[in-house]
Amino acid sequence: MTEVLRSRLPGQKARTTMRPLTFSDDKDNEEKWVPGGARSAPDAFREFVDRHRAEDNASFRIEDEEHEEALLLMFDAGTICRIKGAQDSQVDYRLVTNGGDYRSQVANFVRGGLTALDRGGPWLPDVAALDRARLRFEFDGSVLRRTHPRELRRRLEILTVIDGHEPTTVDGVTHYGFGNGGGDTVNAWFTADGRGLVTTFDHTGALNFYEDPQAQAALYDGVPADLLAMVKDAPETETTLEVGGLVAASGVFTFSGPCAMAEGLVSRLQEAQLGITETGVGWLLEGLLSLEDFTPAAVAEEVAWWSAEEIEKGFVAGAQEQPAPFDQETVDRFCRIWADSGYNDRWDVHYVLFDGDTGEARDELLALVRTLGLERVDAPPGAPDGEVWVRTDPRIDAELERWS
Repeated sequence: MTEVLRSRLPGQKARTTMRPLTFSDDKDNEEKWVPGGARSAPDAFREFVDRHRAEDNASFRIEDEEHEEALLLMFDAGTICRIKGAQDSQVDYRLVTNGGDYRSQVANFVRGGLTALDRGGPWLPDVAALDRARLRFEFDGSVLRRTHPRELRRRLEILTVIDGHEPTTVDGVTHYGFGNGGGDTVNAWFTADGRGLVTTFDHTGALNFYEDPQAQAALYDGVPADLLAMVKDAPETETTLEVGGLVAASGVFTFSGPCAMAEGLVSRLQEAQLGITETGVGWLLEGLLSLEDFTPAAVAEEVAWWSAEEIEKGFVAGAQEQPAPFDQETVDRFCRIWADSGYNDRWDVHYVLFDGDTGEARDELLALVRTLGLERVDAPPGAPDGEVWVRTDPRIDAELERWS
């Protein structure tokens, strides 16, 4: 029985799975596949790729010539393109984040043409958007993204004290900051419920806009208004500089949801073809976050900015008390909901619950989050409506081991 796709793009007709296809590559190798043979189209295409792929031959095309549709797999660029039209073609781009994406998109194309590819989005309209997506994906695997904000704040507090300052709280926002003594700094602002902003400033880097207020302001584009207020007309400190009413920064990282680069920063990196290293976050902050054992000795070995005595004093002054235990019945109710509808994100920084569910159980969850004092954050772009993101807590994690 022929499968007909129900969903279709504007101007596109549904089509059957049984149609001739053409395989080709950048070396002018070509193979025709017709229905009814011993091999399926995906298997035949995979064999074609395996037979011809080489260091100088990494782009392969599967095409439906009759309907002027094609899928282009660019293995060396980690990209898939869907192409409509033989002339003045419309091209959309997809960032490949795992090897299975190539196989699944080929299978979808074989099954139903371009209309079958929408369900596995997102598809991006141009190369610039693809480059921005690649930067976001790269950052999603970074040390800063993987570090729990609770641990980040703990380390920032110690590093602030080591640097000779005290964290200061004004109107419910606590500021942390330290520098290397040479003009390069890390600053952070967090509210009591965990919303925050982290900035880095590498004064020798390509993103130093101290003398260009307009370019500096553009790096902050997309930062939520409540976070932007933290760095707007902020009191100048030993670790901050003011540029056009904003704190000077070469890197801007938001903590309204999962840690992310500000959209303005992503756009600047893409337009200037710069890497995330230009923000200075790697050498200024992530080296200190990546220390498995965050001890005075480890910090002294990682950086040469402070004396051993300064580091030791900072750790003593920055010692924190252990949080009080939760009410067991309330924790059990939370864990039960997590077991029914939740999972942890890949870095175990967030509990992710209720994919699109807006019923009574979700309302109960939100009440439990408030009762337990957990930090709920904004769901990231593209998350299903109703999805709830909550930062993980070790007291909950210990109980979840019994429920997973």
